[in-house]
Amino acid sequence: MGRANRYEYQDWKNFGARVKDSRKQIGMTKEKFAECINRTENFVSEIEKGNKSCSLHTLHQITKVLKVSADYLLYGEKVDMKKEYSNKEILQEIINRCSEEELGVIKDLVVAIYPNFKHILKEKKD
Repeated sequence: MGRANRYEYQDWKNFGARVKDSRKQIGMTKEKFAECINRTENFVSEIEKGNKSCSLHTLHQITKVLKVSADYLLYGEKVDMKKEYSNKEILQEIINRCSEEELGVIKDLVVAIYPNFKHILKEKKD
């Protein structure tokens, strides 16, 4: 390995797996994620497969959208990509990543729609 490459980050497969897992934990589609980081859905697919690297700017955008640290994405432990997340797990993960201000908005939304849950569930079944 040449001197120039000795210090280059090489673990793009696991980086991509952690990006994908983090995105799925908050229930975000690939399409919405691509839109949020101002990249194409194809670019996101290639990142998540570990076939493509990203710039520091893109890494920063990814960490902001997913609300995870760059250290976790770059050096975190390997994740189980086959795990299916329950609604409760997805909501808990979103809550854990929210600021107090964001939690206030979520609370206001839930309080506003709570009286209509039965009606919403009935329409969803039909």
